[in-house]
Amino acid sequence: MMGRTHHRAGSGQRTDASGRALMIGVGGLLALDLVGGLLAVANKLNTPREAWSSKATLAAPAPMMIPQALLAGAAAHWNGRRGAAAAGLLAVACLVSATSGFFDGQLGRKDLPPALFGFQLVLLASTMTVGGLAAARLLRLVRDR
Repeated sequence: MMGRTHHRAGSGQRTDASGRALMIGVGGLLALDLVGGLLAVANKLNTPREAWSSKATLAAPAPMMIPQALLAGAAAHWNGRRGAAAAGLLAVACLVSATSGFFDGQLGRKDLPPALFGFQLVLLASTMTVGGLAAARLLRLVRDR
């Protein structure tokens, strides 16, 4: 299944299972970020302005989410060097995003209920999963060159 490709009508581009998996993964990650920000506001951990900023407790900052989405789209839909570059950058961005969670003072804050700490762990695991999917896409594109 990983090797199957599908041509998109009129685009001259093809998507394969690695590109589709990456798009599904980043879609799930962005959904978690959206829910996380809303949970942070509902639990008075962040204001609406902070919920997707560098002060976010349960979500990635918007300046990280937007490039992740754009890079995932590029990596999934472009072939060759452009797609490989986008996939590589996304893998690095996910690593930076997940790693920053350990150093920004938000992970496991003392005022977090256990369920929200669990949500943070799910978000970290999801970020690393998307990074892994991006790395897999990179390898696929490099191998197919």
